[in-house]
Order: sequence, then C-alpha cells, then structure tokens
Amino acid sequence: MNRNGRTPALAGVLGRPLPLLVLGAVIISFSPVFVKSAAIAGLGPTSIAFWRLALGAGPLFIMAAFRRTPLGISRRVLGLALLAGAVFTVDLFLWHRSIRLIGAGLATILGNTQVFNTAILTWLLFRERPAVRFYPAAVLGLAGVALLVGVGGGDALAGDHLAGVLFGLGTGVAYACYLVTTRSMAQRASRPPLLTIVAWVSLMGAVCSLAVCGFEDDPFLPTSPGTWAHLIGLGVLVQAAGWWAITAALPRVKGSTAGLVLLLQPVLATVWGVVLFGETLAVMQLAGAGLTIFAIYLGTGVGKR
Repeated sequence: MNRNGRTPALAGVLGRPLPLLVLGAVIISFSPVFVKSAAIAGLGPTSIAFWRLALGAGPLFIMAAFRRTPLGISRRVLGLALLAGAVFTVDLFLWHRSIRLIGAGLATILGNTQVFNTAILTWLLFRERPAVRFYPAAVLGLAGVALLVGVGGGDALAGDHLAGVLFGLGTGVAYACYLVTTRSMAQRASRPPLLTIVAWVSLMGAVCSLAVCGFEDDPFLPTSPGTWAHLIGLGVLVQAAGWWAITAALPRVKGSTAGLVLLLQPVLATVWGVVLFGETLAVMQLAGAGLTIFAIYLGTGVGKR
C-alpha cells in the first residue's frame, strides 16, 4: 500500500484511463442484476430508480468535493439538470420494467440501441451528419432487434414479451434524449465538469422519481437487509463509482476505443443474467444479440479514420 492508502494495483487502474474505463463498464454491467434482485424482493421499478439515484447522488457530490471539482452551476444549467433528471427518470422507468419482463441481458441490449437514436437526434438538433458506416449499422441493428424480439417465433409480439421489448426499445430512445440533454449542459458557457453534471442529474432524477412514486401503489421502502444491499450496490457502486470511472476516463480515451469498451456492459449483463438468474435465449435470439451488439459496435464509429 502506498502513501495515498491505495494498493499499487488499484493505483495503476485509477491512474490510467483505459483500465479505468474497463472497470467502469464492468461495474455498470451489474446494474440490471441489482435491479432484478430488488424487484424480486418486492420493490416497484420506479422505487428502485429513486433509491438508485438518491443513494448515488451523495457519493457523487462527495467525490466531486474530494477532487476539488466545482459544484456550483448556473440557473440555466440547473434547469437542464432538472430536464435531464426527468428524462433519466423516464429511462429508468422503462428499463426497469423491461428487465422485469424479459430479463437483464435482453433489456440491456435493447436499451443500448440508444447509439442509433443518439445519432439521429444529434443529426436533427445539431446538424451532425452520421458517418457513412452508420447506415449499414442501423440496418444490421434492426435485423438484430427483430431476431431478439422473436419475429417469426410463436412467442413473438405477444403479452409480457412484447411489453418488455417495447419498454427496452423505449429505453433506447429515452437514454438517447438523456445523453443529448447532458451534452447540452456540458456545452454551456459555464462548462460544468462532467462529474458535477452527473451528480446534479442524479439528484434531480431522484426528485423526479420520488414524484412519480407518489402516483404509484408499488412498495417503496426496502423491508430486508438484503434488499438494502442490492439498492446500495445499485446506488453507490453503479450510479456513483461506475459512472465516476466512466466520466473520469472518457475525456482521455479515444472515442472509437471507448465505444468498443462500453460494449462490455450489454455483453456482461447478458452473462450475469444467464449465470445468476438462469435466463436463457433461443438460438435465434443469441444470433440477434450478437448481430445487435456488432451493429452497436459499428454505430459507435469504432475503426473510423
């Protein structure tokens, strides 16, 4: 252990952007695991979202203060933080329901179709035309989603499966809106640091989630130490530590490399779903998962010169 209280191995990871980004991607891949565990324990999807954001906001502000990152933001940026928090609440509202209906892996893969929605939104709002490779990636992505959904199978487009798929695809739209909103915050004249943005968005998202919980009848308070452990893992590990690692590493990692590394999240989430919950995918769905992940890989611009 060195003078800063860190082991050499940990100091090496925290000091280098690429290992730090990998660490962040691995941590957030457990997000659907914690969500599904809390749901099995009886908590409602929006309640889980509130606890995630509320338990994550505090550590994020503490980390920002510890790193001497300015915490203040202008009123206009605060308004954007509230908007981003509301959009993130919608994102989690949809995603948590998708996880409950179709499983951690499939819901996470569908949510990561945000790559295509983000490209479309930035094209429409900022006139940033997608790279040529985006178009074949989008076609492959649609084909992969069709296989994931089960088009042509007996369970396709029916019941809870259909609802879970629609929630998952809606997550991709909501997450893209969230990313565009946070990008607008980062581009304001005051230019608040990304860590400050994530902290404020988490706080505003907790407020919005709490407001939504007031209109629902789902259980709100955890009733067992195990449930609290799942929520603390979701808030402190995923929302705070995981997103801090990603936020700290992204500006120092090449965009194409970052896009590839972040694909660890849907891949590992699928693995955790199989290992921890016994989730299974049919052969065609496995093919669709692989095709969708490859399409997301292309859509991130990996390998673009």
